[in-house]
Amino acid sequence: MSALERAGTAEALDRYRRRAALWVKTGAAVLAAGVTLGVLSLNTSGADWVTEVLPYPLAGGAFALLLGLGARRFARRMRRVLDAGDWSAHAVVALPKGVVVLAGAEPGVLLPRQVVAVKERYARVEPGPDGVLWWCGDPRGGGVIAPPGGGALVWTRPVRGAGARRRAVALAELRGLAERPAIGLPLPAAASPVLPYASLAEAARRQAAGAKARRRRRPEPDVRAVAWWRVRGLREISGLSWTAGSCAVSAALLGFAWLGGEDAGMLGVFGLFMAAGACVNVVRLLTSGVSAARLLARTAGAPVAVPKRYVVLADPYSGSPVLVVFAPHGGPGDKAEGALPLLRSSAPGEPAGEVELHGWLDLDERGRPLVVARSGGRVLWPREPYLEAGTAEFAEVAQWLAPPQEEGVPAA
Repeated sequence: MSALERAGTAEALDRYRRRAALWVKTGAAVLAAGVTLGVLSLNTSGADWVTEVLPYPLAGGAFALLLGLGARRFARRMRRVLDAGDWSAHAVVALPKGVVVLAGAEPGVLLPRQVVAVKERYARVEPGPDGVLWWCGDPRGGGVIAPPGGGALVWTRPVRGAGARRRAVALAELRGLAERPAIGLPLPAAASPVLPYASLAEAARRQAAGAKARRRRRPEPDVRAVAWWRVRGLREISGLSWTAGSCAVSAALLGFAWLGGEDAGMLGVFGLFMAAGACVNVVRLLTSGVSAARLLARTAGAPVAVPKRYVVLADPYSGSPVLVVFAPHGGPGDKAEGALPLLRSSAPGEPAGEVELHGWLDLDERGRPLVVARSGGRVLWPREPYLEAGTAEFAEVAQWLAPPQEEGVPAA
């Protein structure tokens, strides 16, 4: 089995390629707009302000275009590597400046890697509480690392320079990486680890005890009695809140630039950039956001409720809650029946309890059912469709949800 055959990895690579394409298109559009503005200003009197602001769209457009082209190149490399091999799990230590050191399959072998990405993506390779990341590639060349589940891909290469490699290995040894037990390689193919209720409930209680207290938010109106856009969770899912905010900010910047006259040229440039982003948000809202919110509003109003028990665990990468559901009446050894990733703002109040599931009326484009949970009088809005046990998608999620003793992996 190759890493690319895993559902989470294929989706992550597709997202990476779409993001790269968006950077290319945005950069080309801004660069073309800057060039057009410069050409038109040559034959326009009183356009001295253009020469002052013109470097910014030209530089910004060129930067975005080059960034997108570079990302497309890395996407092609990732595809080749992920198609040629499978993921393996490694104990990891993260060091400053985007350096990570992986524990090799052989005892005492440490592999220093340099993250090849913008600094904002370094956080994607910060190992979770178990100190484990997934790896696919050639230790002597390029390769991909990801948090468990393969949901976020980052390209790496060997650290350059013998001295830099020695220093990275020494720091990793000081942090005890060489003494950590080896992890079974390669990863199991598509089999899900066992997720017994008692084990997950105990893990959920430990997570809840160590988490910071969440601020209580004002209760949402009942979606069955109001329009969808009055419900906070559906505004988040549709992108309405973000779209309205970006439109307001861009309008304010352009208004201040207009009132400020010649002294507010830079403000106008920022306003134009914000306005372009706001237009993209409006298109997304109208083409997909509104329909997604309406479907979930319909799902939440489904008359038949299916009672279940639940355990809520945090996604080790994003921290977002994942609702793992079990049969309503059973014992501590019951296996999970499915999982429902939730919005961060929709986490239930208790780490384990009872829940009602509504839905199965509609399917997404991949045939997965849309399901909405209710617990304690609250709607728990999903960020993804329901993942049924036995599917490849559920197996991917189960790999990083299972406690270490259930994975057959020694605790870090």
